Amino acid sequence: MNSIILILKGFLIGLGKIIPGVSGSIIALCLGVYEKAINAITNFFKDLKNNILYLGKLGLGIIIAIIFFSNVIIYMLDKYYLYTIILFTGLICGTIPYIIKKVEVHNKFHLIYILLGLGLVYLISNFKNAIVYMPEANILSFLYTILIGFIDAATMIIPGISGTAIFMMMGCYDFVLKIFSNPLAHLCSFSLFALGIIIGVIIMTKIVAYLLSKHKESFYLLIIGFSLNSILYLIFKIIPLINFANIITCILLFIGGFILSLSIEKL
Repeated sequence: MNSIILILKGFLIGLGKIIPGVSGSIIALCLGVYEKAINAITNFFKDLKNNILYLGKLGLGIIIAIIFFSNVIIYMLDKYYLYTIILFTGLICGTIPYIIKKVEVHNKFHLIYILLGLGLVYLISNFKNAIVYMPEANILSFLYTILIGFIDAATMIIPGISGTAIFMMMGCYDFVLKIFSNPLAHLCSFSLFALGIIIGVIIMTKIVAYLLSKHKESFYLLIIGFSLNSILYLIFKIIPLINFANIITCILLFIGGFILSLSIEKL
């Protein structure tokens, strides 16, 4: 039963990863597996068997969600963009109370970390690529694909930063969904992307493990800032699409996403 629950948690993390504006690592945090997963990666060889089993079960759930639901997300965004985004805006808003429980703001100076988190993601959002990324057979394209994988790993590991939202800003969101939905058809791109993920996981888990060990409270305050930025990003994208005909549906979907997020925390 514990194995099934762990795979299910991985599945929910995978869903969070492929939905724009939602951070898979935020879901991991709410499910209580985030810090344990970071510890398992950074101390992988100290308890090899248990770490392989733990990460393997989580990873299996994540892979199932990504492979089998990437096409579903493409369809939902194409046919029901507003309703899909509003649902997951509620979902990410529901993670904020959980993160707030993890910290204690002792003075006004601590609020700077939240503003810093907001500012960092805002700066990233300014590096937009208006052109949709299409891989080419040259070294720059290969390196860029590895970089996309590295960024994906970083956003998987750092809670509150949505990889899908950043990929949409970079113009490579469709590219990432395509290689995940059919890896064999894009084997070269998928291999380079996977290499970037491996490099990113090794580097970023070391950094996050240090922050959790030495600056845990400040790190969680940054996460709040990251999460608020993702929420604002999604809201600004959907506000022009909301009208009197759909506002009730939008409110209900937002509330549904918020309640779902609170329910995930209790799993």
